[in-house]
Amino acid sequence: MRLIPTTILLVCALASSSMLLSQAQLPAVFLLGQDEAAYEKLNVEHPRNLLVVSGNDTGKALNHWLDFILTVQEHAENVKFDINGLKVFLHVFWNEDGSIKHIGYFVKPDSRNFKPDELRAFFGTFIRAYKPKFSSDKKFSHYTTASFPTLIERKQ
Repeated sequence: MRLIPTTILLVCALASSSMLLSQAQLPAVFLLGQDEAAYEKLNVEHPRNLLVVSGNDTGKALNHWLDFILTVQEHAENVKFDINGLKVFLHVFWNEDGSIKHIGYFVKPDSRNFKPDELRAFFGTFIRAYKPKFSSDKKFSHYTTASFPTLIERKQ
């Protein structure tokens, strides 16, 4: 007889904990596919993309992105993190002031192996060190792939 109330209590506890997990916010750095409900909410909260923020100027948007990738690479050099060989899908979410709110990533199959905790920590330190270079009146995001090392140079 005690088994039935215990089972009901356990089922209720599991259901409420899974609801809390799906309502939880994603961490600043997260693996794409980790929590689809929270990811979709993040996409709704960041209605603009980098092209729109760049005035629908593809050249300007490309320059913003390349500058961002170079900044990631420079940060890796500064913190002595060997990022060479990383091939990754990135989804970067910016606040209106240009600061980064979240970075979602997924390492591509043909990438060099990276320990997930080290990569998460690296992107976390990058978010804290990043200095905004552009802004918008609304939150925005950009989703694409990136490979390191970057074979481009910053314009002087």
